[in-house]
Amino acid sequence: MVQQPIADLILGVDGGGSKTRALLADRAGRVLGAGSAPSSNYQAVGFAAATAAILAAAQQAAQQAGYAGMPRVAAACLGLAGVDRPADAARFDAWVREQGLAARWAIVNDAELVLAGGTPAGWGVALICGTGSIAYGRAPDGRVARAGGWGYLLGDEGSGYDLALRALRLATQTADGRADAQALLQAILTAWQLGDASELIGYVYHPEMTRAAIAGLARVVLELAEAGDAHAAALVRSAAEELARLVEAVMRRLDLHAPPLALGGGLLTASPRLRAALDAAIGVPLGPQQIVSDPAQGALCIAQRSLDLHR
Repeated sequence: MVQQPIADLILGVDGGGSKTRALLADRAGRVLGAGSAPSSNYQAVGFAAATAAILAAAQQAAQQAGYAGMPRVAAACLGLAGVDRPADAARFDAWVREQGLAARWAIVNDAELVLAGGTPAGWGVALICGTGSIAYGRAPDGRVARAGGWGYLLGDEGSGYDLALRALRLATQTADGRADAQALLQAILTAWQLGDASELIGYVYHPEMTRAAIAGLARVVLELAEAGDAHAAALVRSAAEELARLVEAVMRRLDLHAPPLALGGGLLTASPRLRAALDAAIGVPLGPQQIVSDPAQGALCIAQRSLDLHR
């Protein structure tokens, strides 16, 4: 027998490349419980691991809210990295239905959560820079467009992974004598507790090394840039320029003038230097900017909207 939904409960899930966060809230959006789990980007970890992470985060949120098990909620929104095509969403749609998680639900790309949580009227441009990168926009008339989000092999320019990879390549070139970024090389070795550059190969290519762990080096680059290192500062400027290109591409496709800009992703929200470099790199007028530090709140907004439409 299908469990009857609890009319006053909504669920919002932010499934990113590094972690999954779930919020269980009442109909007014007041958070009752929160949960976290590893990445639920199924393009990176696989469908089984992704759904397990979503369920684990949701169950943890329910437990914190005082429920013995995961209740069937009135509405849910799952904003997931890697869900970029109808076929992607359809797999998760079938899974939510099979699990009986909610009476109604929405499966969206995680960039939509940042847009929902960071733009006053629900239109504008959202830019995410964490392990990966993507820009997503909606025009006032409902048209949507995106740029980036192609994954670490085909794109993700300006992302934490991309910035870390560029830093690693400059570090290995320095070890060879092809470049002279000695401070950067030493900072990377220190961060990973390695004694010599020759250890980088075994460390990076280890089977258990993850893209998220590599992307974590981006913060080392940002700290070094803050300390005045010219090589690190140049890498940060280059990343910001790539992110600016994503925003500008979406604006052109939607013919947006001075749109609100919502900023999300662990790297972008945590780094004033990267945001300042982004402001300097964007060559077109923008409206108000809003940092969205908890995109799962945006998922709750979408779930609420679903209930409001069906009153």
